[in-house]
Amino acid sequence: MYQLKSDNSDALSSTLRNKIVDFNAKHFDAQRVPLGYKFVDNNNELMAGISGCVFGNWLIINWLWCSEIARNEGLAGQLLTELEQAATLLGAKKAQLDTLDFQAKPFYEKRGYSVKYQLDNYPLCGTRYFMEKPL
Repeated sequence: MYQLKSDNSDALSSTLRNKIVDFNAKHFDAQRVPLGYKFVDNNNELMAGISGCVFGNWLIINWLWCSEIARNEGLAGQLLTELEQAATLLGAKKAQLDTLDFQAKPFYEKRGYSVKYQLDNYPLCGTRYFMEKPL
């Protein structure tokens, strides 16, 4: 007999994610290769960074962040270019990411990304954009 229990914990979420990743791995013919780059200041403090992975033909960009004091210095563009170039060397043909309406959509569009799908009213009155680019 099974019991239904409420569990809003991060531990449950993490366990479920790991179980799905393990299941999916049996059906995918590609491995995820992590990639990441960062800029640090003279005190080794993080000023900007990007992370993602190559998964088969795809570069999946998970996170791109730049400190407010380091913005408009071209760091984000350099990080994105470096990640894309590394992904291409690993066989990626396309890149994908998602961003929100108050984040970096124009930044990505200037660099060749286009919106493939958007969620309006996300989570209530914003927009979430799913973008991709050929590499």
